[in-house]
Amino acid sequence: MTVLWEGFLQGLQGVWTVARVVIPLMIILEIAQGNGLLQKLNRLLARPFRAIGLGEEGAFPVVVAMVFGLTFGSGVILNHVREGKVSPEETKVIGTFMALAHALIEDTIIFMSLGAPLLLLILPRVMVAYLMAYLVNRRNQHLSLPEGHHIQGIN
Repeated sequence: MTVLWEGFLQGLQGVWTVARVVIPLMIILEIAQGNGLLQKLNRLLARPFRAIGLGEEGAFPVVVAMVFGLTFGSGVILNHVREGKVSPEETKVIGTFMALAHALIEDTIIFMSLGAPLLLLILPRVMVAYLMAYLVNRRNQHLSLPEGHHIQGIN
């Protein structure tokens, strides 16, 4: 019974460690979004995404996913697709990047609190995500359809 109790206490300690990071981060991010700071950050971060085929509107869901995580980021991309703010080609690039580099800030803070080095947490994920998104963009350019032709989605 002692082993179970110790395991339970260690589990609570782990949850507390994560909560100490995630809750303040989410509060700060909500304030940043409400004040338009997230949009300003997007304008700055959109520049490097041009090389992988994303405009400012296409970069926004990627920035949101990197900051808030995949759940909120996927909601933003769905909204952008429905409103026609991103092309089908951009959607593929966004999905590729988001799959590999979502929740960078949140994950990094959590793992740093456990002792992991900052650069080892961020650089490999961003580099692989950028490379794969670049390759998807190049493939999109190679396979692009003539003007007026569109791929019909399956409902």
